[in-house]
Amino acid sequence: MYYQVFKADGSSKNYKVLSEMLEDFDRQDVEELYRLVKEKYSASRLEGFDLILWGDLYTLFESNEEDEIWKNQHEYNLISWRLCDFCSIYILLMENGLAIHMLTEKKYPLSQELLSKMLSKKLEVDHESS
Repeated sequence: MYYQVFKADGSSKNYKVLSEMLEDFDRQDVEELYRLVKEKYSASRLEGFDLILWGDLYTLFESNEEDEIWKNQHEYNLISWRLCDFCSIYILLMENGLAIHMLTEKKYPLSQELLSKMLSKKLEVDHESS
């Protein structure tokens, strides 16, 4: 399953997950994607890949400490912590395949344990980042 994303110039590209999109999107693109997904799925039942994309975007923009993703932090084995500088979003990648996306300027309910894991892994940034 892929999402085909069309740009204003008529070109398109296929993406499998949000993390792939962040390599090509700037912050405005991510905010517009969230608006479009929220609008499209506000009145319908989500399942499969649509539920995954919605969940990733919801965690990014609207999550709170009552969300399951934050309640289960103690179970996560962090593989990497990296910054997509172009859109100012951190990506935490876990051993079980879970990816958590976080805006750089927003506070998230991270546990001390997960913060320690992040610091021990060190932040990965593209060599081209400013």
